[in-house]
Amino acid sequence: MNFKVILFFLILFQLDSFGQSDGIWNVMVLNKKLEPEVKNNMAEFSPTGFYLYRNCFYDLKYQDKTKKTLRLIDIKPDTLVFIGISEKKDIDLSTTAKDTVLIDYKSIYEIFLLKSTARSKKIKCDDYYFIFYKSLAENIYESKYAKVFSGSDSEVELVPRLSSHGISYYFEYGGKLYCHSGIEVQMPKYSDEQKEKTLSAVSIVLDLILNKRLNVTIYNTNRVNDK
Repeated sequence: MNFKVILFFLILFQLDSFGQSDGIWNVMVLNKKLEPEVKNNMAEFSPTGFYLYRNCFYDLKYQDKTKKTLRLIDIKPDTLVFIGISEKKDIDLSTTAKDTVLIDYKSIYEIFLLKSTARSKKIKCDDYYFIFYKSLAENIYESKYAKVFSGSDSEVELVPRLSSHGISYYFEYGGKLYCHSGIEVQMPKYSDEQKEKTLSAVSIVLDLILNKRLNVTIYNTNRVNDK
């Protein structure tokens, strides 16, 4: 059997010991040279690593050097599911992007952390592990809503986006993103138990990746009759 297939089922089996076999897939981007660490704020970039969050925009460069700004909507083993920026206008605020893009994480060359001035920070993905694991808690950033157009009482969806300043809110208009700084960003909070379970799950997957460890227990089913 292909090792990748064996590894996938082994990860599912191992995570079952943490009561997370029916959980939700999340992904941690982990620095290859540093130990895993779960902080109170895992949405912003950290030298040790960070999470990718559903409903958050990320600025990506592919291996073929093309660039895209995409909104993460789902996480599957080895695969990130995105949608693009919608073409919504103030006269049709209900319009949303429909086409989904499934991306193998290995096709991502860099993640950009945009700055308003100077050059953006580039996270080179070859220097990081993408650790896919299951958890009872879904890593998602909820949208906010606010009035952004003068003379209009309609509220516009504000979508989180990862930048050099952390998480900021942007609104979509005509296929572009515009920054909105009027709402405070509240970071998701993790209990000590959640941190411990996450570290355990991430450590198992990391150990499998680094050592290609495959633990197999063989039980002797032969019985010798006493004479």
